[in-house]
Amino acid sequence: MRVVLGACALAFGVAAGCRAPAPARNALALRPTVAANAPELPLVAPTRVESDVGQLARTPIKPTGASAETAYRRLTGPACQTLAAQHTPAANVLDEEGRAPVACDSRTDELKRVLRFCAALELRNRSAADAAERFFQLAAVEGQTDFLRDAFPRLDELLDKATAAKAASVRFPLDLSDLERQRAQLLTQLEQAEAGSALLNIDLKRRLGLSAVSERLWPGGDFGIETETPQVKEEVAAALADRPELRGLRALHAGLVPDTLPLAREHLRGTNPLLGSAPPPPRGLARLLRRNVSADGLSELEVRKKQLADLIEARERAVADETRAAVVSLTAQARKVQLARDRLDLWAAQRTDAVKKREANQPGAELLDAQVTLEWLKARADVVGEVMAWHTARVRLKAAKGWLAWECLGEGR
Repeated sequence: MRVVLGACALAFGVAAGCRAPAPARNALALRPTVAANAPELPLVAPTRVESDVGQLARTPIKPTGASAETAYRRLTGPACQTLAAQHTPAANVLDEEGRAPVACDSRTDELKRVLRFCAALELRNRSAADAAERFFQLAAVEGQTDFLRDAFPRLDELLDKATAAKAASVRFPLDLSDLERQRAQLLTQLEQAEAGSALLNIDLKRRLGLSAVSERLWPGGDFGIETETPQVKEEVAAALADRPELRGLRALHAGLVPDTLPLAREHLRGTNPLLGSAPPPPRGLARLLRRNVSADGLSELEVRKKQLADLIEARERAVADETRAAVVSLTAQARKVQLARDRLDLWAAQRTDAVKKREANQPGAELLDAQVTLEWLKARADVVGEVMAWHTARVRLKAAKGWLAWECLGEGR
């Protein structure tokens, strides 16, 4: 399942500009760094649980003249990831630069293409990760909002009974003020969810290259989770092998010859403006040998190779630690999903028992059914939130390995 970037392992010999034989052009490095076809987002009319309470009725943002049935665009995780990668301006500029004609096709030009290719993939990997995280946040908000709305009829039923009991000076097992406080909290949560959904739509549309006034996005797809626990050693090895940033650095190190020294200087200056200074012109015998030597006897080529090796080592450690942290988070989140499901199972069993008691007309069964149903709905909303948090953790793990970029390129994982 590994994508081998052959250009990152090229052995560059000493070249004399355009007079040297042109190296074989790497086909992968010449490709665009993202799939060309944009996924379609079909219009959908998602099934919703609408509250009968006036101020709680949902008012979706939709363009002028759009009906309720055409107010949403269905967005899946893969489509979100691909669109975000395609609409990464900095990466697109790098791809366009690769299409510009060059005066000659030297080893330096070939190495530049490989570096641009890896840099563009790294940028698309981050864009896809950021958009995917917001996609799952939107899915959590939309899923939990439906359960919040479903809780209002039950809560209002209890409020009506408590109010009637108070008016008749009859003892009621639930405190009226406590029920009113619960309803106010639920209303606040719903309003926050509505605002959160609107904000996520604004952010996602910009990242996906969609019009700000287009239909509201509706998350869809398979939200099931994987039960297999990721292995730290295997995930770190995959990250070190596949991360585009590391591939680019290794290509630069492997291709470093006197003619490609300017590329090394430029890259080092990008990490620290104090690095990558051009040496003074050589004099005497060094000029004849085209060799600059430092005070400790090292040539510039040797110095730059050492600097790049140190930079690669540091970035490998950072990528490995990012991957380890992502594995820890994903494993912990899988456990939280299971705990949320266990709580839901407990409330589901109690709800089934309460329904049986109500059907048998047992005293207080209607009140018990309403109370248990409220807790059951809250437990369902908790499961949705934890599942989407698991998907977010998985996105971060794939991003640490650079896999989101390769998936958008069309290379399977």
